[in-house]
Amino acid sequence: GGDGMYTQVDPKNSRWLYTSQQYGGQYRVDQKLGYQTSIMPQRQAGQLAYRFLWTTPVHISPHNSEIIYLGAEVLLRSLDRGEHWQEISPDLTTAESSKLIPRNQGGLPWFAISTMAESPVTPGVIWVGTSDGKVWVTRNHGATWTDLTQKLAAAGAPANFYVSRVFPSHLKENVAYITKTGYWQDDFRAAVYKTEDFGNTWVSLVNNLPASPVNVIFEDKKNPQLLFLGNDIGLFVSIDGGKKWVKMPNLPMVPVKDLLVHPRENDLVVGTFGRGIYVADISPLQELSQTTLSEDVYLFEVEPKAQRITRSFGANDYLFGDRHLVTPNEPNGLVINYYLRSKVEGKISITVATPYGKELARLEGKNAPGLNSVIWDMRAIPAGEPGQILIRRPRDVLAALAPPGEYVITLEAGTKKLTKKAKITKTIGWTIGPLPVVIR
Repeated sequence: GGDGMYTQVDPKNSRWLYTSQQYGGQYRVDQKLGYQTSIMPQRQAGQLAYRFLWTTPVHISPHNSEIIYLGAEVLLRSLDRGEHWQEISPDLTTAESSKLIPRNQGGLPWFAISTMAESPVTPGVIWVGTSDGKVWVTRNHGATWTDLTQKLAAAGAPANFYVSRVFPSHLKENVAYITKTGYWQDDFRAAVYKTEDFGNTWVSLVNNLPASPVNVIFEDKKNPQLLFLGNDIGLFVSIDGGKKWVKMPNLPMVPVKDLLVHPRENDLVVGTFGRGIYVADISPLQELSQTTLSEDVYLFEVEPKAQRITRSFGANDYLFGDRHLVTPNEPNGLVINYYLRSKVEGKISITVATPYGKELARLEGKNAPGLNSVIWDMRAIPAGEPGQILIRRPRDVLAALAPPGEYVITLEAGTKKLTKKAKITKTIGWTIGPLPVVIR
């Protein structure tokens, strides 16, 4: 019944989903029973209504998923999944009275919280940013608040820029990142800052970023030097903590509004404005460093993978033209990533063997500087020529699958010979009865 905004799924119990509409409309959805309950906080009669932005932020505590935070001009907290709310801050905005025009008189509630997040390291350390540029932190669950706006301004942050994201570090309670956007002021300077002392001092991470409003930043959980940043012209990545940024390829020129590294799949999920959602395997980036890049050849760790057996009902001969969006599935195989500092002599050979030395597959990789990858389809058979039918009978399909377990990957490039362990965790899918012919 309205414009969809934030959507938050309870990470401890996915039965509960929190979703919002414009100007503070909040709902709790019971995904098990299919019920939707309004949990929008209301002040008592006679008091001024809460000021909510059009896009009202909601945040689930990383320590107790029954605790929900909601941003108005004050920070609201619920201890019981939205049944009851309490104010845990004063008005955190500038609240210029001359600009606080009621909505029924044509005004827009601009002065309100635009982003907030609780530290995943320490409960009660909460960072808040507002639409009119204010940045705050509390270290005691909201009992007292520290205004960090002027300290950010001292580091070069435009004081009145909309705070697009506060991001507390996954690893240290004293570390956080702030991004600001001057989109509403037609000021497209990049603004991204980091603190390592609870906001007492800040350092700019703009460096070589282009002039474009910054919408979001994300620090990798495995490697805190790996940062992802979304602005109005795309996605950028840094492997040195923000000293240098590189534009990620293979994305259209589109505003990137949200970022997440999936906690189970370890994939980067990119939310864009107008071009949908993108997913990328970022496991090699997590190992990249100046040390890695100085190597002539480098073989990355191989992410464990479950093998899928899928069933096809008929040929893939759909003639939809451009009427239907079709995107590829994740590769059904082990992805083997490697880095070449420069082109090497000869071919790039990758072999897959059992721990006892029995070779199962031999693949040829691309001989090009930079990051490269090949995919082993987890079958203990040689690859056929294009169009060759390799498997005709159902029992051949199952017999060809390499069973779950550990394997050894060997990369030969020039004079280098490197090895890594790989693991097939399990087999998922339909394995009984007739199976389709497999064609390469």
